[in-house]
Amino acid sequence: MGSRRGWRLGISLCLGVGMAAWLMSRWIGGLDAEHKRFYETGKMINSFLSEYAGALKKAHADGDLAALASLYAADYASPGRGQWRLEESQGIEDIGVLELISQGDQDFDTADLMSELDLYLAGLTKVKRVKYKIDLMDIERTVPGYEAVLTIKFILDGADQQGGLLQDRYFFRWHVVNEAAPDGFDWKIKSDELVEGVRVVGDRRSFADVEPASIGIDYEHERDPHLDPSQADMRFQMMQFAFGGVSAVDYDADDRPDLFFADGTRSRLYRNEGNRQFKDVTEAAGLDGIGQASVGLFGDMDNDGYEDLIIVRYMATCLFFHNRGDGTFEDRSQEMGFHFVAPNVSATLLDYDRDGYLDLYLGAYGNAFEQIPRLFFFALNGEASRLLRNDGGRQFVDVTERRGTGDTGWTLPVAAGDYDGNGYPDLISANDFGRKNLYRNNGDGTFSEVAKDAGVLDFSAGMGVAFGDINDDGHLDIYTANVNSNQRWYGEQVTITSYLRNVVATRWALLDLGEYLKMYDLIGSDWVELGKIVGEGHSLFQNEADGTFKELKDSHTNRAGWGWSVAFLDADNDADLDLYAANGWISNDPTSDL
Repeated sequence: MGSRRGWRLGISLCLGVGMAAWLMSRWIGGLDAEHKRFYETGKMINSFLSEYAGALKKAHADGDLAALASLYAADYASPGRGQWRLEESQGIEDIGVLELISQGDQDFDTADLMSELDLYLAGLTKVKRVKYKIDLMDIERTVPGYEAVLTIKFILDGADQQGGLLQDRYFFRWHVVNEAAPDGFDWKIKSDELVEGVRVVGDRRSFADVEPASIGIDYEHERDPHLDPSQADMRFQMMQFAFGGVSAVDYDADDRPDLFFADGTRSRLYRNEGNRQFKDVTEAAGLDGIGQASVGLFGDMDNDGYEDLIIVRYMATCLFFHNRGDGTFEDRSQEMGFHFVAPNVSATLLDYDRDGYLDLYLGAYGNAFEQIPRLFFFALNGEASRLLRNDGGRQFVDVTERRGTGDTGWTLPVAAGDYDGNGYPDLISANDFGRKNLYRNNGDGTFSEVAKDAGVLDFSAGMGVAFGDINDDGHLDIYTANVNSNQRWYGEQVTITSYLRNVVATRWALLDLGEYLKMYDLIGSDWVELGKIVGEGHSLFQNEADGTFKELKDSHTNRAGWGWSVAFLDADNDADLDLYAANGWISNDPTSDL
């Protein structure tokens, strides 16, 4: 009797598990289909945006709005939208800043719209560039192939009637419909509303486009062939997009900034020859043949007055090149202690122990050939980031375990700065699949993780972090850039469904209970709060001078798309720090915006 009962129970369990697996596979398949439709809709709308940009530029050149009018639905209407007007907001010397605002709350129809567009274009004497781009696509209000609600970033470069150069940067929310769906392609704008926007006008530009070839730079980025999923067995294929960058440094001490390009195949060093000309000196400098490079980090590691070079590489040993002071470099990687292989993707220099020598903090990701992040917002199965102490310029010693900085959370960016003013540099890191880490330097050679207590905790997909004093109060503030969750990046071909498949296939769910408990320790049972923290996008935190930070939610810095990297700089020499965010949001074919 007992054996029969056990046999029946076993059969029932097998059937139950099989049914659950079948239902899970059906659910995942449904997600795949939904995401594919969503992705294809995004591609079609991007083509429509290109058409609209061309029509706007042509309408200005021809003085004819007919083609532009044809891109609006016959029943276009925007109740309560009011007219959009530019009003002066602020100015910097000879540069004016105007804010686009909505005046009034009257209903808007096609005739009102055409009149508004006509006035807008009439105020321009020259239109150099027009571009529209999807900033946000509301998947809950999107019927793939038929209609969508999306936030559009509008960019226009040109000149006004007074001859001043202008740049328009606006965000609009559009409701678009495909009037020929499902078989045709005829997208129209059904309604629109203003989100925010500014116009900058001046007699000069702070920056001007320069053709690289005209100044001697013939560099073209090449991907790391080791991270090509067609040639390598990669568990986590998103890593193929993650590398490359540029460093500016005066490596030869001639008071002219030189340029180093980190590359997947052949990194390049360009010497500044003066008169806006550069020369490729890679081979002559002894730096030829450096591949798999994700970061080129310069710093004087032995205090001889010349900038040495550290090459950070993914799943390969880091490299150390000593600057001889004669324009050439010598490979001292082994004697400096760079003998370990790790998924290093970022680095920063800091003298954490104040011994007069720059130390090195390496941000480590996960091994894409062996694993993927186990938890979407709190993955801790990456490899440990490393703190390396500079031993008098002779070698680097791994002191990670003793100093409390060995986070395993799939780290991308890292930055150093003394935010609490105790004279010792602190560290901040952002994880691609987890929380931010703020490491306070205790001044005794150790660090304490204080992100929650300091008020900078979030679980968004972190891509960029930077320290900078934005209000000149002598205290470093923090900017963090994330993949804005509202962009639904997992609607791309590399979808969350592949991530879920891996979770199911490897039965990781039970292994993650410890991580869930750690999340509980941080946020308690308020999972709604977790959702809010994940979805807030980018954040600017003001230092309150008491060890805590306050998020400046009205700073207009939260809309930066897929913020891969960020930096503070004084772009206009007005003694106030500006903020630059480099984006990598994939809005069309998977590689077109990279």
